[in-house]
Amino acid sequence: MRIMIAFMALVFVLGLGSAVVKARRGRWWEAGSVFLPVLGIDLSLLGGVRWEAPPLFWAGVVLALAGFGAEGYSYWRTRGGEREQEPASR
Repeated sequence: MRIMIAFMALVFVLGLGSAVVKARRGRWWEAGSVFLPVLGIDLSLLGGVRWEAPPLFWAGVVLALAGFGAEGYSYWRTRGGEREQEPASR
C-alpha cells in the first residue's frame, strides 16, 4: 500500500510540475490536459478499482476524461492553426 501511495504522489508531483510550466507559458489548455488526467487517475486509484466503485472513483474518471478532452482540443487548435497558415504562404 505504501508503494502505491508513493507512486501516486510521484505521478501527481511530476504532472503538477509539468502543468505549472505550461501554464506559466500561457498554454492553459495544455496545462489542463496534463494535470486533469493525472488528478483523475490518482483519485481513481484512491477510490479503488472495482465495478461498484465509490463516487471518488467516478470523479476521477470524469476528471481524466476532461483532461483527455482538453488534450484533444489543444491538439486540434494547434493543427488547425497550421492548416490555416499554409495557403497564405503560397
